[in-house]
Amino acid sequence: MDFAALFRIVQSWGPSAISSCLVVVVLYLIRRVDENGKEDARRTKTFQDQLETKVGELRADMGKILDDYGKRLLYVEKEYTRNEVFFQNLSGWRAEIGRLSDQISSQFMAFTQSVIQIVTRGKHEG
Repeated sequence: MDFAALFRIVQSWGPSAISSCLVVVVLYLIRRVDENGKEDARRTKTFQDQLETKVGELRADMGKILDDYGKRLLYVEKEYTRNEVFFQNLSGWRAEIGRLSDQISSQFMAFTQSVIQIVTRGKHEG
């Protein structure tokens, strides 16, 4: 039975029967809309609860990640500072070693000159 046949049967009942049928149909549709609204509200509440749970988990994870990166950053800063001090001290030692090397070279050159003079005097005297 299709809609047109149903409409012809209802039409034969008269205006009050048609109005009554329309009221029943409208009430049924209102009830369905209300049920759909309640179902949508339930789904929305479930989704909101799940979203709040996930956001809480993400915040906790983000806190752990930030703490980890903070620790890493402190370690890098500490190592960098330690290495920087080491290289500053090392550069001071390099300068000192260079100065001592220059002194040794000049002492050696002076000693070599003295030996050459002694040797050359010995050749001239002998």
